[in-house]
Amino acid sequence: MPYCPECGFEYRPGHTHCPDCSVALRPGAPPEASAPPNIRLTRLSIFADPSEAEIVRAALAEADIPCLLRKHGPITGELGSVTDGITEDYAILLVPEDRFDEASRLLARVQSAPFEWPEGMEPDDEDEDL
Repeated sequence: MPYCPECGFEYRPGHTHCPDCSVALRPGAPPEASAPPNIRLTRLSIFADPSEAEIVRAALAEADIPCLLRKHGPITGELGSVTDGITEDYAILLVPEDRFDEASRLLARVQSAPFEWPEGMEPDDEDEDL
């Protein structure tokens, strides 16, 4: 089955691109994700929304903190983004034990940051009633 080299999701034969990562799929099975034997991983957080885990993963990458993201659930890909909140999808983010404190502080900053709408995408007053 083809798989995405970025996120590791497998797709049914016939698919050519990952709808989430926008990259070409590779044939075969994804390589096993593993840490070097001298690195012990510990769970940073469990996310009910895998897209939130992706945001934290990006912030960790910017801070040069390695991490491993495991997504779980029955619905993945583009369909997962439109059914968000009604599926049992979740994600687990793991970091090296020796970087846990640093990663925890970064996670707290990300989760407490105020949300800012991109310019031109602010909701109308009518949208706030929804």
